[in-house]
Amino acid sequence: METLQVGDLIFEVRHSQRRRTFGLTVDRGGELVVHVPAMAADDAITKWITKKLLWVHRKLALKEHAAPKMRAPEYVSGEGFCYLGRRFRLQIMEGAPKPLQFDGGQFVLRSDARPAERHFRHWYQDSGRGWIGRRVERLSRYTLKKPERIEVGDLGYRWGSCGKDDVLFFNWKVLQLPVKLVDYVIMHELIHLTERHHGPAFWAALERALPDWRARKEALVNEAKDYLVFGLSS
Repeated sequence: METLQVGDLIFEVRHSQRRRTFGLTVDRGGELVVHVPAMAADDAITKWITKKLLWVHRKLALKEHAAPKMRAPEYVSGEGFCYLGRRFRLQIMEGAPKPLQFDGGQFVLRSDARPAERHFRHWYQDSGRGWIGRRVERLSRYTLKKPERIEVGDLGYRWGSCGKDDVLFFNWKVLQLPVKLVDYVIMHELIHLTERHHGPAFWAALERALPDWRARKEALVNEAKDYLVFGLSS
């Protein structure tokens, strides 16, 4: 699966021998897909997408407006925040040494660090990079290939993405989910290292590596919202 980042958005690029023109779709879940001729160059694709960004943002805004609204965190003592499927309480503390800390049993937020989404984002990214790296190393034993690099950042509506040069990207918000759901996201992207599209070969490889992938995929769709304090968005 080839991807391109334009601004703060990541697009999946699908080349086809049969296409003569460019096309762009915003999938049901908000995933951005650009359809291009087989020999289209990245520079030309990026330039074309840039002209369509106003339309893309309008489409994403409509999807966000139609999506169920999540209650924004209040950042008060006793509020729960999920990490790997477990809910940990937040403690507000004056004079804490860092804006946000996690001691294994609770999150500690310095009282002057609110609102704190950016601090949580940085914490999930910093903690998640090492944890996901170790998980990828373990799960890649069941696949044919390992990634060259792993990145954890904000992918908008995507849980994960397989980019150029065998780089795997993961949304920092995936760290809120139970391990079994994170493993599904990781395995999905690991399979994309050898099977770039969602054809029969991809699903067959996923079946071999993760026989209960259907149940995990269904749980990701139906249960993920129960764990999200910071939801998926564009």
